[in-house]
Amino acid sequence: MNSFRESAKNFAENLLHFVFPVSCPVCGKPAEIICPKCAKKFFADEVIHKNLESLEIFSAAWYHTSINKIISEFKYSGCKALCRPFGRVMAEFFSKPEIDCLVPVPLHLKSKRKYNQALELAKGLSDVWEIEIYDVAEWSRKIPNRAGLNAAERMKLKSDAFIISEDIKNLNIAVVDDVCTTGMTLLRFSQACEKSGGHVAGAYTLATVSA
Repeated sequence: MNSFRESAKNFAENLLHFVFPVSCPVCGKPAEIICPKCAKKFFADEVIHKNLESLEIFSAAWYHTSINKIISEFKYSGCKALCRPFGRVMAEFFSKPEIDCLVPVPLHLKSKRKYNQALELAKGLSDVWEIEIYDVAEWSRKIPNRAGLNAAERMKLKSDAFIISEDIKNLNIAVVDDVCTTGMTLLRFSQACEKSGGHVAGAYTLATVSA
């Protein structure tokens, strides 16, 4: 009986691999862009929590670990499919907040990327938390790519760099982004959300650079 079950399992996995020709890069499981158990191996032992002024920021991993290779894949190599699974695992890793919606930080106006990685991560969070996504923000103007700025330059960002729809008015929201570097983008974005009438309960990122 065990032999039959093992054969059936192998057949099912091979069939999945034929239909969905991908496998988890960590354990090799067929039909998984990355399986949840392997994804969590990239996370810290516990939620990384820090405060920036009035904003609470929660992160799942330290950026200067192997997670940076994953982030590079979906930011610079077009591997969009990795984002949503990591978002789902983030949702299991964090405590579910008491909020009405998730608001992703918008894609930079100068970006050549065809998708917003913050939005894709938010979709994974939404799958598990069953909380609606409000993709209602945009940058108000073109500014230098944040990835190329030092800490002092990042601090110059103002909340008027963002335009936020008043659809979030009177709602409790959580901001979502991929990486927290100095936290200034998250802070200014959250302040812009507050100016549009929303109440920001916290910000959630896949990784953070420092405590």
